[in-house]
Amino acid sequence: MSEQERPKLELKLASDVAQGRYANGTVVTRGRHEVVLDFVAALPNHPAQIISRVVLPTEQARALLTTLQRTLDAPAPAGAAPQAPPTSGEGTPN
Repeated sequence: MSEQERPKLELKLASDVAQGRYANGTVVTRGRHEVVLDFVAALPNHPAQIISRVVLPTEQARALLTTLQRTLDAPAPAGAAPQAPPTSGEGTPN
């Protein structure tokens, strides 16, 4: 199905969801038919806490992976702050 043939999807965004939640880590697990994404906030002087869990069918997770890669490979929007490389000792958060 081409882009032009896809029906438009109207999305509603509740105000409490639009504010977002801060997460600086993720835990990814996989079942037989789904992928579970736990978003974690690990802040100084506070215990790490899962602040959101998203469960995706495996094929939707693959589509998300493709979309994330395409988005991260694209040039940053004008005016966006440059991303600093990780400092020594820091690796991927997963």
